Amino acid sequence: MKLSQDDIIDKMEELKEGESLKFNIPEIFGGGVAIIGFNPQKGGKKYLLQLEEEGNASPYWDTNKARDLAKWVADRLGDLV
Repeated sequence: MKLSQDDIIDKMEELKEGESLKFNIPEIFGGGVAIIGFNPQKGGKKYLLQLEEEGNASPYWDTNKARDLAKWVADRLGDLV
């Protein structure tokens, strides 16, 4: 299900420790899965975006602003799974 930027922000604000949101990214934008969750590193930024391709997830972006990550996913037509 494709969500708007505001809907993604709402979902991010509902996340609890250990939960994440996963979005399929279309091939035109590089494919793979974008995973948004809390940053497990103490003292780091609040949210962490990871990109997963072929089973390997790697950190891509950490930020305190939910809007930044929500915009990135919405701009790439991420499909919530």
